[in-house]
Amino acid sequence: MPRLVNGERKIVNPKPENAGKILIFCEGHTEYNYLNYFRNYIDNNLHAKYSDIAIEPINTEGNAMHVYKYAEDFLEVEENARKYLYYEKHLVFDCDAPDNIQEVISLMKASKNHYILDYSNLLFETWLVMHFQNLEPNMDNSKRAIIRLIKECLGVTRYTKKIKASDGTIGKILGSNGNERIRAAIENAKLLENHWKNEGKEMDKDITQMNPAVDIYKLIERLLDEIVYLCG
Repeated sequence: MPRLVNGERKIVNPKPENAGKILIFCEGHTEYNYLNYFRNYIDNNLHAKYSDIAIEPINTEGNAMHVYKYAEDFLEVEENARKYLYYEKHLVFDCDAPDNIQEVISLMKASKNHYILDYSNLLFETWLVMHFQNLEPNMDNSKRAIIRLIKECLGVTRYTKKIKASDGTIGKILGSNGNERIRAAIENAKLLENHWKNEGKEMDKDITQMNPAVDIYKLIERLLDEIVYLCG
C-alpha cells in the first residue's frame, strides 16, 4: 500500500478539520477505487473515531445525471435517510456527459440534500494525470489527450475497462509515496482554480468552458490532512 505519511508533515493548519462523516456517491469503478483507498487507509491505520467515510458507488456505465438520480433515490428511502442524516453528502462525477451537464449541476445544487459537488472536467482521469504533471488550459485537454497521458503515466499501451476497474491501478498511480503525488495533484488543481477565477469563470454557469478543472481536490486534501495529522 502506498505511504501517505512520511517523516515530514505537510499541513498548513496544525490541527486540520475532521473529515467527519461523509457519504460519497461515485460515477464508476475508478472513482470508487480511489476514494475507497482512503477509507481503507483510515480503517487500517487510524483510530479516527470522528471519521466515518461511507462510499456508495454506482457500478454501472453512468454519467453525472445517473449519479444525481441514484443519490436522490437512495436518500428517498427512509432507512437510508435516517442512517445518513448527519453525513456530508458528496457527488463525484465527470463533466463529459450528459450534454446538458450545466443543467445537471443546477439540479444537484438545488437538491434538498445539500450535496457537495466533487467534479472532474472532463474526466476523472484528468485528476489522476495531475498526480504526475500540471495541465495548462491552453493545451489539448480533450478526452483523447487525457487518455493518452494516463496511458503514459501507467506505462500501458491500452487503457481498458479492466485496467480502469482494477484496484491496482490506483496503487500504481500513487506509487511508493502517495502523499507526494497527491499533494502535487492538489497544487495543480489549485493553479487551475486560480486561473478560472481570474478568467471570471464559475462552475455554476461556465463548466463547459472550464476544461481542465477539478474540484475533488478539496475533499482529498481534507482526508489527507487528517491522515497525516493523526498518524504523524
